[in-house]
Amino acid sequence: MKKILVTGANGFIAKHIILNLLENNYKVRGTLRNLSLSEIVKSDIKKYFDSSFDIEFFKASLDSDKGWNEAINGCDVILHTASPFPQKKPKNESDLINPAREGTLRVLNAAQQNSVERVIVTSSNAAVYDGNKHITEFDEKSWTNINAKGVSAYTKSKTIAEQAAWDFVSKNPSIKLSTINPVLVWGPGIGNHSNSTSLIICRMLMNREMPIIPRMKVPLVDVRDVAKAHISSIENNNSIGKRFLLCENTYWMKDISLKMKKMGYNSPTIVAPDFLIKFLSNFDSTLKEASSKLGYDYSIKSNQAKNILGFDPIKIEKTIEDTYIYLKSIKSIE
Repeated sequence: MKKILVTGANGFIAKHIILNLLENNYKVRGTLRNLSLSEIVKSDIKKYFDSSFDIEFFKASLDSDKGWNEAINGCDVILHTASPFPQKKPKNESDLINPAREGTLRVLNAAQQNSVERVIVTSSNAAVYDGNKHITEFDEKSWTNINAKGVSAYTKSKTIAEQAAWDFVSKNPSIKLSTINPVLVWGPGIGNHSNSTSLIICRMLMNREMPIIPRMKVPLVDVRDVAKAHISSIENNNSIGKRFLLCENTYWMKDISLKMKKMGYNSPTIVAPDFLIKFLSNFDSTLKEASSKLGYDYSIKSNQAKNILGFDPIKIEKTIEDTYIYLKSIKSIE
């Protein structure tokens, strides 16, 4: 029975991965910045997994070497899901970029030192499509242009961290790497993830916390599909050396709101004029990145994930419905 290490075990995606691993009879380890969270993770997963189970937890942080050798030693596969994600824009973008890059290299170095060959890194669509408005169709060969105007520190951090991982394995071929690159992730959480940025966006639409919506496209995927893709990557050697874009589809925000409205949610349907969003972005940093994507029509292709990992995405209507039920259950929505 393979032993799998999941870094950042208390994360939105990570808990779904752990549940899938347990359901597929893997032994599981997890890293946490704070071990006091271990009982919460176990309790959350227990609500969805009937059999008894045990997860080993190790204290490890992306900004320190401490704990990584102990966590990785004896494992067969590492699923590196941990990544810094700021609740607000950092004053210095290196405060976000450096931990992401150095943390990824820290995990890869520890993997090599402990003879763990198989590593799967949870990257992001942020490392694929941004800063390329001349392109309208993206696949796994696409990379974000971090030098383009308006590219956020988070987007740079994901791109630089993933590029560092591929550069590392090019020099250390004993490591067999895959990356999973999901787009904006919605779906039901395991435990309380009310602070998840992606779920906050969903809640704001459902609750009409934004009275008007920008004229921009949003790519979506269900968290349950993201977790399954990680398990499929473990079990399929054809995934080695490849990136996998996970996207159910791309939608104009108005179309998402109209779907929500049709399903009975109190969603905004008025599209704001572009000039208004650009003007408001001078006072609201969260609108800065949005303003650079106004009117940008593009698609994201997941053919490689479908052909190799068997990615068969849950339809957006099911994702929206289950996300609403979840947000209501944690009292994040009325």
